[in-house]
Amino acid sequence: MGRLKQLLPYHNGTLIEHSIRQAVGAGFEPVVVVVGAEAAAVEAAVAAEPVAIARNAAWESGMGSSIAAGMRHVEGSDSDAVAVLLADQPLVTSRHLRAMARALEGTQARMVAAEYNGMLGVPALFKRELFALLATLAPEAGARQLLRGAREGISSYPLPEAAMDIDTPDDFEALTSAERDA
Repeated sequence: MGRLKQLLPYHNGTLIEHSIRQAVGAGFEPVVVVVGAEAAAVEAAVAAEPVAIARNAAWESGMGSSIAAGMRHVEGSDSDAVAVLLADQPLVTSRHLRAMARALEGTQARMVAAEYNGMLGVPALFKRELFALLATLAPEAGARQLLRGAREGISSYPLPEAAMDIDTPDDFEALTSAERDA
């Protein structure tokens, strides 16, 4: 990307602030923001938001290490489930997240994952019984390891909006130009 994508300007704030607002709007609590690269800048950007900060000094080792860092803040809570969200999926809304939470509550499945582009991915919600596995994921694996390894116990939630993932300047330009044209 060339710069920290979480701090790209989006909807009267940044991508990370937008993602936090969606989680809060969905009723998720606590909301834990995992910071790694340029942690101080991200922390400053979200200082006014109702979040807990989890620092991941090993962020370069992969997504699994970030999930584990976030899980250390959630394990002691009375949460029945945890959601893994990304700041670079700006079209995922609180409405989607609430619907995914209802889907998880209404199923025997242990997790609900977004389905887009013919695959399962994040955002994904996991019941408490999976907290220990999330906390011990291989650093390079991330949640996808659980999603791909689960033949049973997973429910999919159609969410084509999650396919919009901001990884390059062109992705960000496509997002902002589509919104200008709308």
